[in-house]
Amino acid sequence: PMDYSRWSKIALIERLHNLDKLVCEQNTAKEDTKANPEVTTPTRKKKPVKFDFAQFPKRKVAFKFSYFGWAYHGLARQGNALESEDKRLIEGQFPTIEGEVFRALAACKLIEDESSCDYSRCGRTDRGVSGFGQVIALYVRSSGQYISDEEAERELANGMDAGRITRDEQNGGRAVLLPAVERELPYVNMLNKTLPPAIRILAWSPVQPAFNARFSCRSRFYRYFFSEEGLDIGAMREAAQKYLGVHDFRNFCKLDPAKQIANFERNVLSIAINPVAAQVQFVGDGKSLQGRWWQLELRGTAFLWHQVRCMMAILFHVGQGLEEPSIIDRMLDVNAMDGKPEYEMASDVPLVLADCAFDASDVQWICVRNPGRDFANMTGLDRSISNEWGQLNTRAVIASALLQNLRSTGVPTLSETGDGQMVLTPWELCRETLVRKELDARSRIVVGAGEIRNVGLYVPMAKRRRAEPVHSRNKTWLERKGNSKRAKTKEAKPEEAGNLFEAAE
Repeated sequence: PMDYSRWSKIALIERLHNLDKLVCEQNTAKEDTKANPEVTTPTRKKKPVKFDFAQFPKRKVAFKFSYFGWAYHGLARQGNALESEDKRLIEGQFPTIEGEVFRALAACKLIEDESSCDYSRCGRTDRGVSGFGQVIALYVRSSGQYISDEEAERELANGMDAGRITRDEQNGGRAVLLPAVERELPYVNMLNKTLPPAIRILAWSPVQPAFNARFSCRSRFYRYFFSEEGLDIGAMREAAQKYLGVHDFRNFCKLDPAKQIANFERNVLSIAINPVAAQVQFVGDGKSLQGRWWQLELRGTAFLWHQVRCMMAILFHVGQGLEEPSIIDRMLDVNAMDGKPEYEMASDVPLVLADCAFDASDVQWICVRNPGRDFANMTGLDRSISNEWGQLNTRAVIASALLQNLRSTGVPTLSETGDGQMVLTPWELCRETLVRKELDARSRIVVGAGEIRNVGLYVPMAKRRRAEPVHSRNKTWLERKGNSKRAKTKEAKPEEAGNLFEAAE
């Protein structure tokens, strides 16, 4: 301590002034820190502790999930979306469903990287297409534990279910004791807390190491939603049945010569056009053609690139009376029509991959962690999807109110008495007359999702310019690439012949 006993009065006063000045400066610094939290004394940051995946065993699982695809550039990511800064930048500019899923898997520390988790997808959906039951399979971290061979033998001898003890390459051949379902990591909750609201994990299932989400799938089920306005549903139903069975669908898909596909036969197992269930709220008022909604329901073993949208486009032509149902017979006969006519595909937005079917022995979907007791998964899913529905429906209701105002607006028309007088007529009545005239004039084409294409003069499908035959286009591509880069022609099973679903653009 300082000895002030011999200080003069003047020196002591000066000392007090200096101490007051120091205290004032310290108080000012504290006030600045409170006002500007960023202006702080730098502290030493702790280095992040790297997650040690080697301490945890892995198990192979399948995930069933849904997504609204309108804001995404398709399901499939371009390569390993998170392996480098450049790939992450591309994924940020052109987001994909898989990119979001892998980002969530990495954030939850369920996978170490994308390339070593034995990933497979049931199918690729195009940009804008949604999914209700898409399926992927991969190895993820488990809450199980590594055990010795002696412990494994002892557990089996004590009556342990053999399915809970596994050995595979992903775990280096070591024995793993998997937990009971209710003690496994809460995969659904973990991922849904990290994923954006438009993507929801619906369920998970343990699967065998040989399970492949693509090749183990037995059938795929699509739905395509559309409004009745301007369409003859009876004619569309008659035409849709012509797709049933095994056919060559080369005139109902988009060809990628790089794939060198030679087999375009696909098997449509079932097809129907049914009304959207009345139990679904706010699908329309049902009093007008615009308010009555229908859905194409299509099941098949596999599909070509853009096949469903091409099939739907021709059905729209038939429904408008622009083509007869027999046009489908002619387009399925590749001898009579060996080149695809030029036509626009149906819109992507109303298309949904509704379900992917597997053998019951391959997957057993788990929706809740503790059956009969814990419904947190379902509650969270219902709340999240209801929120999305509420936001979308609010916009639809606002647009409906505006449309209602417009339809009830009175517009001046000539009196039917022929005296040349003007009378106000609700626009709704005028519009119906004009729509009938447009349909009779064949000046518009329905493409789905409320989109209409105006054409000056409709050219029948059979008279349109056609693409070169498939074999010619494949040959041209090979010649352009050169003999050294010839691709092996894919003439195997439909499941192996190129893109099976609407591929990401």
